[in-house]
Amino acid sequence: MSRALPSRLSRAAVAGAAVAGALAVSVPAPAYAEAASNLVVNGDFEQVATDGSIPGWPQNETRASGRAQVLEGAGPDGSRALALDLGNADDKAAIGQDISLPDTGTFRAYRITFDERGVGLSGYGGDLWARNFGHDALIGRVTGDTPWRRASAVVLARPGAPAVNLLLALERSTGRMLVDNVRGERVEGDVVGAHVQPTGAVQLTWHFGTLPEAPASYEVHRSADRDFTPGPKTLIRAVPAAWTMEDGTGRAGQRYTYKVVARAADGTRLSTTAETITMPSRFLDEQQTNVLTATETGQGARLAWRLRAGGRTPVTLYAGGPEIAEGKLGKARKVRTWGADDTIGAVDVTAEDLKGATGFALVGRHGEVLATAALGSLAHPRMGVTDERLTAIRAAIQHSGTPKSTYDSLVSQVAKGLPAYNYRPGEAQASLAHDAALLHQVTRDPAYAAIAYEAVVEAGRTMPFVNGTAYAGAAALETANAATPLATAYDWAFPAWTEEQRAEAQKVLQRVAAYLEVSYHPNFALPTKQSNWTAVVRGAELTLRLAVRGDGPFDLQEERIPQLIDEVGRHLDTAYADTGWDQEGLDYFGYGLGVGAPGVTGSLDAGIGALRKKWERPQFANLLLHSVSAQADRARLQWGVATATGGVPIPGLIFTQVPAEQRAAWLWQYERTVGGGGGTYGLLHYPYGVSPQDPDEAPASVRAALRDDHVGSYLFRSRYQDKDDVLVGVQNRNENHIGWGGSDTFALSLVGQDVTWAQQPAKNTSRPELFSKPLVDGKPETTAGRGRTLESRAYGGQGGGFVSLDGSGNYQLGTARRDIAVDLRPVGGADSVIAVRDTFADATAHAYAWQLSPEAGTAITFGASESGATTFLFRKGDSWLKGWVLNPEGAELSVEKGAFRVVRSGTEADFRIVLAVGKGSTVPTAVAEGSTLVLGGTAYDLADLKGHLPAAE
Repeated sequence: MSRALPSRLSRAAVAGAAVAGALAVSVPAPAYAEAASNLVVNGDFEQVATDGSIPGWPQNETRASGRAQVLEGAGPDGSRALALDLGNADDKAAIGQDISLPDTGTFRAYRITFDERGVGLSGYGGDLWARNFGHDALIGRVTGDTPWRRASAVVLARPGAPAVNLLLALERSTGRMLVDNVRGERVEGDVVGAHVQPTGAVQLTWHFGTLPEAPASYEVHRSADRDFTPGPKTLIRAVPAAWTMEDGTGRAGQRYTYKVVARAADGTRLSTTAETITMPSRFLDEQQTNVLTATETGQGARLAWRLRAGGRTPVTLYAGGPEIAEGKLGKARKVRTWGADDTIGAVDVTAEDLKGATGFALVGRHGEVLATAALGSLAHPRMGVTDERLTAIRAAIQHSGTPKSTYDSLVSQVAKGLPAYNYRPGEAQASLAHDAALLHQVTRDPAYAAIAYEAVVEAGRTMPFVNGTAYAGAAALETANAATPLATAYDWAFPAWTEEQRAEAQKVLQRVAAYLEVSYHPNFALPTKQSNWTAVVRGAELTLRLAVRGDGPFDLQEERIPQLIDEVGRHLDTAYADTGWDQEGLDYFGYGLGVGAPGVTGSLDAGIGALRKKWERPQFANLLLHSVSAQADRARLQWGVATATGGVPIPGLIFTQVPAEQRAAWLWQYERTVGGGGGTYGLLHYPYGVSPQDPDEAPASVRAALRDDHVGSYLFRSRYQDKDDVLVGVQNRNENHIGWGGSDTFALSLVGQDVTWAQQPAKNTSRPELFSKPLVDGKPETTAGRGRTLESRAYGGQGGGFVSLDGSGNYQLGTARRDIAVDLRPVGGADSVIAVRDTFADATAHAYAWQLSPEAGTAITFGASESGATTFLFRKGDSWLKGWVLNPEGAELSVEKGAFRVVRSGTEADFRIVLAVGKGSTVPTAVAEGSTLVLGGTAYDLADLKGHLPAAE
């Protein structure tokens, strides 16, 4: 089917870093009455304490170069005004206060207004963030140089929300933001608020307080005529049982009146309320990814594109065979050329003109391929499920093995029903629907499709954002967690549903889509897209839009899908190093991609090529091969806020992007660490026909150390056999970004012999005894992202290597250096040996504690002398770790709350320590001479670990 382009797609996009003109000028309609009193304390900033603090604004998130101050005569009327100044885009200037809310047991509407002005704002800019009441909202975002203007929005407080927090913030920018006359007022009756972002997106929120019962649906109308009568020609969109949506189809410089019509289930109009705004004279284009879509329409194909901002070039569309979608244009034929201003556009191609083409490419002025697409179908199922995969699954589950175990597990879980899904309301039902829908595809049993339908409808009824139970700040995540399984359940069960069932399911997805498009949190709204918020919220919405496009009330989503692909693509580019590492650790790696990756793979199934290379670049499989042990407790190497044990993240989805030469080795690991627990994606993407390959016999990339000098992460593994494998992680935090992060400078993670010998605290950072790393004055480093790798190399013939790290920038010391040699050969009765030298120096004296924190239940003894070195010994069962402290003079050894410490105090500290791990009743001895320790004939010179060259196996 073919869908007409929305008005914004039919014009050329205008890119620009500055936003001029009036923004969100509100003219309240008479459908509601506003409370007379302003609930904001000192919103005009006329009160200033003698110390410069601002009464009424106790919350202060200003850091580093950020500054918040009240300036005389700076306001729009010459009064005082707040100035937020920022000199470094990595810092922040922000102050806030709470508006206390009475608990009336119902949603309550509040209008937030303020005057604002941008002065030399580069980058993201400033805003007011209304948060912690169940639906976070970004109001009045401003960047560039602007005159004074009024920002306005209506926000809804959920039942039970104690307060709306107002945070005036300037971040990811430099320059000044001026703010004055902040007001927060309770609004009664029927109200709609419309506030426009610099991008031209208008976010609407409405509340019909005069109606005794909630309307069944809402129609959103728009016109340049303020006194228009809503009708078919003014209708933008209808949304059932929702209270918010975004309109991205307006034109720059236009003045619009929005009218929201509330309707009963039988279509009766219940009430209408209105709001008038003025659009910015120019839109800020934030797109950074070229996207091309090609969709079958029955009569031909629909080609649509959006190019990155600033990429002004004439574009030519080429068509041909499938190789064209891979960027191979040798046999391509030209379809049409457009001018340099056509950065957003579309064309319908008839079947006659198509001439059987299935591959397409958009090419720039100099012959560069900008974007590619293969012809995608709107037939269901669209995502993941193919006839070929279903045939392979049906054959495999006839025999014992991992696929059958996976299938049997899914059958058992669905049979148990909702109690088997231990998730939040909405997400639990959606997950049940997701599993049942895939079982329907495999078995063709209509009973599974019926289960999926009932669960989808129930998910829509119980999702927190609908019934007002979302807890502060998490509504977007809660909704997104359910959105991905809802979307896939809809896609996979769609062929078995009646038209009436499809329509009801579409109502659920309409509400979810409306909420997700206005969801806000700085972790995904700011230009840096590394946080799992982007993967979860934007990735889930992408999955949903791909599942429903062209169905019922949904158009082809040509406006929204490219934006989502861009944000998810930037997340893939910036959150994950080439090695697959991301600073949040394995738990959030698995969470973010577990929700968001189906949107990535779904876009590839739709033929959109924009994310293919971005998805395939990180070595996710190799990262997990190096960091997840074969122990029964699934002990893992830790960084970020990852826990010490846990499941293997997104195992089934990794099969879609692992390099061909690593696939068999990853399957070996998968069989041993995941087995039949891979769920739907483990069943769908299992590499049928591939035989597992012992990673110890796999390509060198799997066996060698995984080194990342850019981010400062190093993972070493001795072998891939059993619980006695030794895994070592060394971190330095050379990079830092928004999102969960850990104090990882000089962090050591060590697993082997069925024991975690060195753990990290995950989120329990208030417990210093859980760190395995040096602490300065009892604390970890003060900052992150300023570490440097001086040198790293892998040892030949084994999985170990050498690393030299500079952590002085993170520790904020004159000197902080770590040299570490990880020798994963059996040496002198030990399975592996790690030699570490840490040196510290500073103008001020400190207490430096070199610390190892093993898992609970590990016995620790220390203090024996051995050839001039002082030793310590960890034991658990018949496994052991032995350490030698060389040059022990002046060092104090102790055990504090289960952690072993070596402490040196002064302006300098030098730690020279060798660790050996093994198993059995015999623990090796060594000979120490000066800075050298000799174990079983191998010498470790702690004064020259760089020169250590262990013999190859």
